[in-house]
Amino acid sequence: MTALGSLVRVHSWALDEKRQKLAGLEELADKMREDLEHLEAELNSEQRAATGSIEGTIAFPAFVAAALERRKKLRESIANLGLAIDAARAEVREAFQEVKKYELARDNHERRERAKVARREQRELDELGANMHRRKKASGGDGGA
Repeated sequence: MTALGSLVRVHSWALDEKRQKLAGLEELADKMREDLEHLEAELNSEQRAATGSIEGTIAFPAFVAAALERRKKLRESIANLGLAIDAARAEVREAFQEVKKYELARDNHERRERAKVARREQRELDELGANMHRRKKASGGDGGA
């Protein structure tokens, strides 16, 4: 493997790691959004239950205070995760560009090497043909012409 091939492989691994990190952050954000939805549903459910009993009416304000604090923290966490996701996406884009840069360099190098080999082979074939022509001419075997 060439040095460029090794660089492609190393940068591809780095890209994969950054993609995995991004996927993990997105999963965490989705989980927090689900938790927020569940909290909202629970808040509505408890509100309906509290209106049906005196004990519920007494305990409901403490539950609401805790639920509102939890909702605030979840929203802040989701916002912070959004920033982290944006940064991770930027890292993935940069890593992808690096991989592409090295892949293009490797492909160009391989293309140049194939062209060099093809030129060398063509020179050898041309020389072989010229030698055969000289031998044929030297032996007088012009083929009856």
